Amino acid sequence: MTLANQSDVPPVTITMPPVAAEGVASIRRSVTDAAHRAGFPPDRADLFTVAVNEIVINAIEHGGGAATVTIVRQGPTVTVEVRDTGSGITGTRVPIHAPPVDQPNGRGLWLASRLCDELTFHPQPTGAMIRLRSTA
Repeated sequence: MTLANQSDVPPVTITMPPVAAEGVASIRRSVTDAAHRAGFPPDRADLFTVAVNEIVINAIEHGGGAATVTIVRQGPTVTVEVRDTGSGITGTRVPIHAPPVDQPNGRGLWLASRLCDELTFHPQPTGAMIRLRSTA
């Protein structure tokens, strides 16, 4: 089957149980596997996995201590939704510039947005959901 025909294939969806910091490695493995199965070259799969990792870590640190991750693979596209139960996210815009070099943190959203094709914010009644998408 060619990549052009893969978009007709039904999506494969995996929803991981909520994870805390010790469960992040399993999320990375699942995202990398989905990216490889979608046809991503190894380096692109790695970059997408780093983007998801940044968002998952942010959700755990700032969103209530755990994150729920859903991975959807459809043809050559992988979409990952990261949900938390925190007090929400301030602003819904991706930072355009990296934080100043002397700032100790605050690079996760900026970095993730540069390592995937699309990153969007979706405020929820409790917490937030961030969606990342890339295509092989």
